[in-house]
Amino acid sequence: MRQEHISLWMLCIYFFFEYVRPQSLYPVLDILPWGQLFLMLAVISAMLDKSVHWVKSTQNKYFILFLFTVILSGIFAFKPSVSWEYRNVMFGWFLVYFLTITVVNTERRLILFLLAYMLFNLKMGQHGAITWAQRGFSFASFGLIGSPGWFRNSGEYAIQMLIFGSLAISFFISLKNYWGRYKKIIMFACAATGYMAVMGASSRGAQIALAAIGIWMFLKQRGGLKGFIGIIVLSIVLFQFLPEEQISRFSDMGNDKTSLQRLAYWEYGLEVFKSNLLIGIGYHNWITYLQVMVPEGLGPSAMIQEPHNIYVQAASELGIFGLVFLFLLIINAFFINSQTRKIAKYKNNTLFYNLTYGFDAGLIGFLVAGSFVTVLYYPFFWIQIGMIVALNLVSRNNNNKGSKPIIHDTAVDESKYMIRQIKK
Repeated sequence: MRQEHISLWMLCIYFFFEYVRPQSLYPVLDILPWGQLFLMLAVISAMLDKSVHWVKSTQNKYFILFLFTVILSGIFAFKPSVSWEYRNVMFGWFLVYFLTITVVNTERRLILFLLAYMLFNLKMGQHGAITWAQRGFSFASFGLIGSPGWFRNSGEYAIQMLIFGSLAISFFISLKNYWGRYKKIIMFACAATGYMAVMGASSRGAQIALAAIGIWMFLKQRGGLKGFIGIIVLSIVLFQFLPEEQISRFSDMGNDKTSLQRLAYWEYGLEVFKSNLLIGIGYHNWITYLQVMVPEGLGPSAMIQEPHNIYVQAASELGIFGLVFLFLLIINAFFINSQTRKIAKYKNNTLFYNLTYGFDAGLIGFLVAGSFVTVLYYPFFWIQIGMIVALNLVSRNNNNKGSKPIIHDTAVDESKYMIRQIKK
């Protein structure tokens, strides 16, 4: 890390203050806007980093178009002042996205960045796993919570743990052959804390997302009978740890008060979308719009809350343009990962190859769990696509001078490897 430019340091420190939030955990530190400060320092240091250049990616174009839609919807919003109040949120993720894909531009930087990212998430993962174990793997209505800020709510925390668990497990699978028995046990335990936290968070949406990831892994697994048995055993173990109260919540799903409340929001959101088809009611205007149009509230609880669905949120607030650009970003993220997989397979880079599956799994988790919570403007998706694009760009640039990848398949004959590089 000491050999890298300060721009990588500033970017990693920004993520530390954004994800771990020590300034919230220890009020004595809360004397400066640390996140914004290190984000600006990352921008300045990136300008001084000679290795940082503009990178081309179709994802950039879709993100710019999505942001333009956000701006346009804010200008013509139901209440523009509310959109203006939240202007820094999407502009912030836009800035972090481009910093990630430009600063994280070598294999070594990518590995260092992802290790830092996983370390900051491990802080939340181990807390959740230990807390769930200490209460005897029992059910709690409040679930689990993460760091103050984006992950304070149980549902949002569980989504981040889906992303972390998927990424950490892909690392474990890639590197386990390089470790001894005890290090392997420790690293697997670290990776497992993400999915354990999801089980203890009592979020039905996140647990459905975890099941979706399991099904996707089953469809994609290449380990033959051994891999199939492994997935089945893991699924059975996780189900056995599921408290009875949580199982009963699933059986009541669709008929309980919480489900009916969400259905009421979704139904109304579709009506709002039809009435404001092009650019919606405005960025971050859902609550304000409902307070005026339906002051009596919606659903069996007669409440005014967020729509609890990222697709309804995008359609109602950003209109058809926002929804289309969001889907283009999602589809393109999976396509970029598939392209990276082909490159990694050609270069025998086991780590990069498995990382694409880790990113795919995390993205699936977000997309499924996002159907039950309002997290479109949270960091989950925007950071995920930034890392996906960075991995693709590094995989394309890696070994262009004939150097060996840091992690590669040791079974590949060196002469064949060199011949491929010469042909390239």
